[in-house]
Amino acid sequence: MNRIIFGGGFDPIHLGHINMAKEASRFLNAEVIFVPAPISIWKKESIPAEFKVEMINLSIEGLKGFSVDLFEINSGKQENYSIDTVRYFKNKYPNDELFYLIGSDQVNNFHKWKDALELSKLAHIVFFKRPGYDNSLENIDKYHMLAIDSGELLDIDSTSIRNLKSIKVDPKVLRFIEDNKLYFIKKISTMMSEKRLAHSISVARLAYDIAKKHEMKDADKVYIAALLHDIGKECPDSKQIMEKYYPEYLDLPKYAYHQFVGEHLAKEIFGVENKEMLSAIRYHCTGNEKMNEIAQIIYAADKIDPIRDYDSSSLIAAMMNNSVQEGFKIVLKANKEFLEEKEKGTQNYLTLKCFKYYLV
Repeated sequence: MNRIIFGGGFDPIHLGHINMAKEASRFLNAEVIFVPAPISIWKKESIPAEFKVEMINLSIEGLKGFSVDLFEINSGKQENYSIDTVRYFKNKYPNDELFYLIGSDQVNNFHKWKDALELSKLAHIVFFKRPGYDNSLENIDKYHMLAIDSGELLDIDSTSIRNLKSIKVDPKVLRFIEDNKLYFIKKISTMMSEKRLAHSISVARLAYDIAKKHEMKDADKVYIAALLHDIGKECPDSKQIMEKYYPEYLDLPKYAYHQFVGEHLAKEIFGVENKEMLSAIRYHCTGNEKMNEIAQIIYAADKIDPIRDYDSSSLIAAMMNNSVQEGFKIVLKANKEFLEEKEKGTQNYLTLKCFKYYLV
C-alpha cells in the first residue's frame, strides 16, 4: 500500500492542506497520514495539541483513506526531526511504499535536513510544483524527488486564518474555533462581553450563510466584517475616537457611535483595508444610502440575528430566498415599521436617508 506522510504545524489546518492531501492522494493512489507537530512553548499563540488534532479530524471527516497519527505529539519533544518520523513509519509499515510530502519552498534546503539521504531512501520525497518558483534541480536529482504537477493549489496559510485575514477552513473547523475561543475569537473576546460576543458570532454565521447561499465570491469578507461589526460597542475610548476621527457624526445619537468606532478598530487592530468591509461596519446600525452588498447583508443579519428575543425566521428566509437587495429591502421595511412604532417616527438622518433611498 502507498502511504503519504503529511507533517506540519496545522495551526490550524485549512482548505489548502486538504486540497494538497487530496491531490497527492489522487496522484500517487495513496492514503494520507496527517502528522501534526506539537506546539512550541515559546510560540506566541499556542493552543493545546488536542485542539489541533480535533480540527484535523473534523477536516478529514468522511474522507476515505485519510487519518491522523500522533507520533510527534506523543514524542515528548518540542521539535521532531523528520528522519525520526519516517523511521517510525517505516517500522510501523515495513511492507508499504512511503512518501514524504514537503513544501515546494523546502526543496532547495532539503540537503540541510538531518540525515537527508537516509530519509530519501526510506521514503520518496514528494513536493508540489509552484508557478514561478525555481526548485533546485541538484536536490531533486540527488534525492530522487517526485514533483506533483496536478490540480490548482489554494493560496492559503494558517497565519492569515489566525489573524482573521481569511477563514478558508472547513465549516466545522470554523465552528470549533468560535466555540473554543481560539485565535481571532480569543482576541475579540477581550474587547466585549460574553453576550456581545455571542451576538457577534451569531451575526457572522448568519451573514456568512446568506453570502454562501447567494454564491458570493466575497463570503469570507462578509463573515469577517460581520464578526467585527460590534467591536466598538463597549470601547472605553469611544468619545475620543469619535472626536478625533469622526467629528462630523458627533451630532448623531450616541447609540450610533459604535459603528464608526468599530470601523476604526477594524482598521487599527485587525488591519482591515477593504473599503466595502469597512463601509459595512460603518453603517451597520443606522444604514445609509447606496450601501454595498456586504453592507446590506450585515445590516440585515444584525437586525434579524436568530438569538435576538423575537422570531425572525420569516425575515431570514427573505434574505435567503430573494436577491440580496430584495431581501434587504424586506428587512429594512420591517425595521422601519418597528422603529416608527417604538419611537413614533423619530429617526436619525442617516437612517432616514436609508429608508428614503431604498423604500420610497
